[in-house]
Amino acid sequence: MAAATPATEELVQRMAADDRQAFALFFTRYHGKLVTFATLYVRSRELAEEAVSDVFLKLWQKRAALVEVKNLNSYLYIAVKNQALNYLQKAENQPSLALDEVPTALTVELMTPERELLTSELQAEIQRAVDTLPPQCKIIFRLIREDGLKYKEVADIMGISVKTIEVQMGIAIKKISVELQDYLRMRSSASASAANRVLRIALSLLPLLLSA
Repeated sequence: MAAATPATEELVQRMAADDRQAFALFFTRYHGKLVTFATLYVRSRELAEEAVSDVFLKLWQKRAALVEVKNLNSYLYIAVKNQALNYLQKAENQPSLALDEVPTALTVELMTPERELLTSELQAEIQRAVDTLPPQCKIIFRLIREDGLKYKEVADIMGISVKTIEVQMGIAIKKISVELQDYLRMRSSASASAANRVLRIALSLLPLLLSA
């Protein structure tokens, strides 16, 4: 029987007691998503890695104080955002890399061959649509849909109101829906009923396609 995965709160407690193994688990749990988040600001995987590494180094140095942090998710994202903006300011004249480096783990149960094919196509199409969103809108959408943060947490991280988060999410979903409908109309041009069926499948798959 596999051992239960320690809760983040437990890892933080163990880190405060100088447990390096707990820190390694904590690093593994957050590193990928924080690098993805930092990349949205610095548009460079290398700079994002450096910014996140700096944050983890500071976390370890201040590990005893982490147990006092009430919302660790917000704390981590805000720390990474600030560090990424610092790096961006220092590297204004450096070339940036493409933004489409975000890994997308896809876990869809009970897939039929048709759904599996459509999922693969839609995953690429959705990522393309997300990449066309305005910068702030894209960050908000990914924090909520890919990293699973709450609206209030994202508002704290971004330093804006929850209402603005709601508006930006509405804009993101509307733009992605328009892009998807255009794509699906082209894909299912044989008949209106076929197009509607594909669209229904697509809408049902959207949350799964965008899950981290």
